[in-house]
Order: sequence, then structure tokens, then C-alpha cells
Amino acid sequence: MRIVTGDFKGKTLKMPKSKDVRPTRAMVREAIFSVLGDFVEGADALDLFSGSGALGFEALSSKASSVTFVEKGKLSLKIIRDNVLQLGISSQCMVIGRDVFTAFNILKKKKLRFSLVFADPPYSLGLAKKCLLNIGNCDILHPSAIIVIEHYKKDELPKLTNEFKLWQLKKYGDTLVSFYVPV
Repeated sequence: MRIVTGDFKGKTLKMPKSKDVRPTRAMVREAIFSVLGDFVEGADALDLFSGSGALGFEALSSKASSVTFVEKGKLSLKIIRDNVLQLGISSQCMVIGRDVFTAFNILKKKKLRFSLVFADPPYSLGLAKKCLLNIGNCDILHPSAIIVIEHYKKDELPKLTNEFKLWQLKKYGDTLVSFYVPV
């Protein structure tokens, strides 16, 4: 897999060889970062259900200040760490090897705040909605944060929650990308 935007454009990332990892396609990553534009520069990003880490690496390539990767799969964690070393960006990255919903408590206790959140949970398990609602309840966001959730077209997400409203929705075949902002 190659990085498609920014400073690392064209660099090849190692990928986990596992049926459990569904990397975000290059076309979708490029579209996400096109929507985000200059917002990425200087952002502290959180990459939930990181898998290959592709979204977090794209964010760093587009001048995000830092990325925290959250992934529970051992193979994916090794690949993410290898790619961090390969790109020489250790000082900008934190890798948390935990379930996303457990990691929310860790992030809150560390008083970390993010201006950009990516979530790409496994499809059709209801995790996209659960993740969105949990992000709203754990006090880890800057007031002007953007949340980007990649999900299956049949995984319906709300247009409005107590904390967020749907800002944009993009469709790429069976994949939807929902962009949320605080209300």
C-alpha cells in the first residue's frame, strides 16, 4: 500500500496479511483528505481500529502534529510500529495496543485531546455507531474537532447526537464515510 497524499506520498507501507484487516482503499483515503484539506495541518489525530494505520500515516503525511494509533490485533500492531520506524516518525506517534473501548478510558485518564479522529471499525457489527457515541462521552476532543468514520452502507449512523452533527457523507460503493463536527 502506498501513501497517496502529502510529504510521504508514494512511500510504501507494510500491510498485515490478514483477512481481519480491511485497509482503506487509496481512492477513499485521497477523498477523505481532500474533504479535510488544510484542517489536518497541525492536528493531533486519533486513529481508532487502526488496522494497517493507513489513515494515521496519511494524516502525518499531510502535516498532522501527532497520531495516536489504537489497535488490538498483534500482527497489525507490529506492522504499525514497523511503519513508524520505517518513516522515521517515532516522536510523532503513540501506539496503544488495546480494544478501542478500553482505550477511551486510557486516553481520558492521560487527558489527551484530539482535533481529528478516524474510526474504521469492522463492518456490520454496530461498532461504528457505538464508537461515535463513546467518543462523545469520553471528553477527548478539542472543541472544533472533526470525526471521520468509515462504515458499511448498511451500518446506519445518526445525523445528530447530543454531541455531534453529520457535516458530510460520502459514498464509495459499499463504503460510506461520515464526517461529524461538534454541535
